[in-house]
Amino acid sequence: MKKLDDPFASEARLPRARRSGEAVRALIADAARSAFAEHGFAGATTRDIAHRAKASEVLIFRYFGSKSALFEEVVFAPFNGLLRDFIDAHRDDEPDRLGGNEQFVRSFYPFLKANADLLQAMAKSPAAQGENGPIHGLDDYFNRAADRMRRQYAREGVESEIAPELCVRFAFGMLAAAILFSNWFFPGGDADGEEVTHALARMLYKALSPLPPAS
Repeated sequence: MKKLDDPFASEARLPRARRSGEAVRALIADAARSAFAEHGFAGATTRDIAHRAKASEVLIFRYFGSKSALFEEVVFAPFNGLLRDFIDAHRDDEPDRLGGNEQFVRSFYPFLKANADLLQAMAKSPAAQGENGPIHGLDDYFNRAADRMRRQYAREGVESEIAPELCVRFAFGMLAAAILFSNWFFPGGDADGEEVTHALARMLYKALSPLPPAS
C-alpha cells in the first residue's frame, strides 16, 4: 500500500524565502536599536543582535563594519540627521530669537519622545569606546550648532554669556532630560504639550540670551 506523503514534511522541505540585503540590514538595525536601548553599547553583543535579527553574526560586520559603526548609525544618525536638517532649513539671522527657539523645540521635542529608546541607549553608554577610540556621535551637530550661534552673535555685535560649545550641549541635555525623567517629573501623567513646549523654549531663550550691553 502506497504511503501518503506528509504535507507538513513536504512544506518543511521547501526552501526558505531569500531575504534581500536591504531587508537583512534593516532587521539588524532594528535589532541593534532594541539591544542598545536595553543594555547600552558595552552590554549589547553582536551575537545577541544577530539572534534578534535572525541573521548571521557575520552579516553585522559585512553591512556595518563594526559594532561601534552600527551604534553610530542606529543611535546617533537619526539625531544628527534631524538637527542637520533643522539647521539647514532655518536662517541664522532670524531676528525673533524666542520664535526661533519655539521652532527648535517644536521640531525636536516630539522627535525625542518618539525615539526615547535611543536616548536610553545613549544614557546607558557613557563614554562609549569603539574599536578606534571614543564614539563621538553628536559632535557633528554640536559643532555646527555652536558655529551657527557664534555667527549669529557676531552679526548682531553681541557676546554670549556662556560658551556656545556648552550652550548647545546643555540645550540638548535639557530636552533629553525632559523625556528621560518625564515619569519622575510628572508622575500623574504628561503635562500639557503646549505648556511644556513654551516652557522649554522660554528657558532656552533666556539661557542663550547674550550679555547685556556694557554700561
